[in-house]
Amino acid sequence: MLNDQIKIPCLFFRGGTSRGPYFLSSDLPSNKFKRDKVLLAVMGSPDIRQIDGLGGAEPVKSKVAIISKSKEKNIDVDYLFAQIKIDEPIVDTKPSCGNMLVAVGPYAIEKGLVKAKNGITKVIIRDVNTGMKIESTVRTPNKKVTYEGNHRIDGVPNSSSPIDLNFIDLIGSQTGKLFPTGNKVDTLDGVKFTFIDAAMPVIFFKASDFGVTISDTHASLNTNKSLIDRMNKIRIKIGEKTGFKNVEKSVIPKIALVLKAKKGDIASRYFMPWQCHPTYAVTGSIALAAACKARNTICSEFYNDYSSKSEIAIEHPGGILKTKVNVEYKNGEIIDLIAFTTRNARLIMSGDVYIKKSTLKK
Repeated sequence: MLNDQIKIPCLFFRGGTSRGPYFLSSDLPSNKFKRDKVLLAVMGSPDIRQIDGLGGAEPVKSKVAIISKSKEKNIDVDYLFAQIKIDEPIVDTKPSCGNMLVAVGPYAIEKGLVKAKNGITKVIIRDVNTGMKIESTVRTPNKKVTYEGNHRIDGVPNSSSPIDLNFIDLIGSQTGKLFPTGNKVDTLDGVKFTFIDAAMPVIFFKASDFGVTISDTHASLNTNKSLIDRMNKIRIKIGEKTGFKNVEKSVIPKIALVLKAKKGDIASRYFMPWQCHPTYAVTGSIALAAACKARNTICSEFYNDYSSKSEIAIEHPGGILKTKVNVEYKNGEIIDLIAFTTRNARLIMSGDVYIKKSTLKK
């Protein structure tokens, strides 16, 4: 019997192109300060290798999902996402993660929060971080989640069963406005940008304004400290001007570069914000889709289809991410937006994670 460690039940999933442990809220401390200490210990932060925990030493592998049965009418489960900073003792629950969201439906079914139906099971999710409502459709033959399937996503080596996601209540996820500054294009430090808030607040720059081309690799962008620092300085100023206050240690707003695609409709490089994403965030893709569908934004140089229904192919370092959108316009301006995408997830591990009891005494 272990006297000096605490065991906590969890399922470890890959969701989209991210991965991490999924917990029932009731299995974690209700006190936020203690909960954050537990999550840091679980992931092995702060430590650039995260060698003493489950973290993978990259932002896309240092994520946690916290799930609970929802008390809200017509909502099955509540999903709280936590980004665990790798090298600092910070747990950020302001942003959401659309990739981790992909596995919330399977998790809810595996844990008995939602009863599986024979064939497909729909799970209605409330994203606590942003207020978004999401309908997740999970394949459940014989009333069991299936992970075998032929659906592939760029950035993951193996195929799996498709999971359909419909995103509702997207506009103004953090600010209440589609364009938090009131403008479609602003200028700071001599650089033009579009700041949009749909599923995720994201600042979009033209890659050419930073000397970035389609030939620049993920690895080169990920280690280009001068590029990241320059964009981040603008991000911090925008945060102060739009009510986010000091975002120096916060992962939102996110930042991204847009440029002409070779294969897709538009190319983009997404930053988290201190590292370049190896593929693309699902919530970031929705923000980009909204920026593409709105006229006279930074994206308008590269995308100009303003029909009410579109599938936008976003070219990223790992391939292509396709996001479907239904847009409602009034006098040429977006007044409502629904997004659809199909991803996949896989259950990697089921069991308990252990942390030292002394963690909670520090």
